[in-house]
Amino acid sequence: MRNHFPLKLLSSLLFSGLLSIAGHADASNLTIDNFNQLQNVTDRGNGRPGEVYVPGATSNSVAEISGSDLAHVSRTFSATATEGRYANKEEIQSGAGALKISNSAGSAGAASILWTFDPTNFTLYGSAILLEVLTIDLDVNIEMVVNDIAVAGSKTVSQTEDFWFDFNQFSNPSVFSNVSSLRLNFTGPQAWDGQFRLLTAGTPTQPDIIGSVPLPPSFVMMGTVLFGFLGAGRLRKATASSI
Repeated sequence: MRNHFPLKLLSSLLFSGLLSIAGHADASNLTIDNFNQLQNVTDRGNGRPGEVYVPGATSNSVAEISGSDLAHVSRTFSATATEGRYANKEEIQSGAGALKISNSAGSAGAASILWTFDPTNFTLYGSAILLEVLTIDLDVNIEMVVNDIAVAGSKTVSQTEDFWFDFNQFSNPSVFSNVSSLRLNFTGPQAWDGQFRLLTAGTPTQPDIIGSVPLPPSFVMMGTVLFGFLGAGRLRKATASSI
């Protein structure tokens, strides 16, 4: 019996190399927040009968969240329901890998998420910030503000997608070499709801396409040798069967 061990070994090495490269494409991403840290806040549009109602946002802060590659990250949720009725409600929740924002039927609420952290050079990790949109039921406007001075104009999201904020779209792109705060502002129509996941800094890519990652010459050569062996093996087999 012919020994096919070298061919199997070569195939295994090539496949492992491709997997390694594909995984490495996202290895340098900077996780800002994976939304595993539990936190919630609820705002009402009015108080119960007899209660003193204070207009404005209701806020809640966590001094140092987990699930981030940044150092000493604090996170503040601010919810503002439509005023007028106690039934008008907006809620912001984080946990189990998702950020959830929900509004009651009478609330066209505004939600704000603020992160503050030790100064970090985001340009070392890519050229954009990604917010994954898991679900969205109505057109929602999202604005991002960095260091309270650099603003990316409000963008509208209406479907599940990878939502990228390119550094060059901001009013002052130079801030990304020294970022210490980041804010997301959400506004939408009555009863809007959305779920979001994995806020990261990285480079926009086409998911699930290995070809978008350049292969080193060594792997190109290995693949050529492998396919040469396969072709030669098939030729010998065809020749033997014809005798």
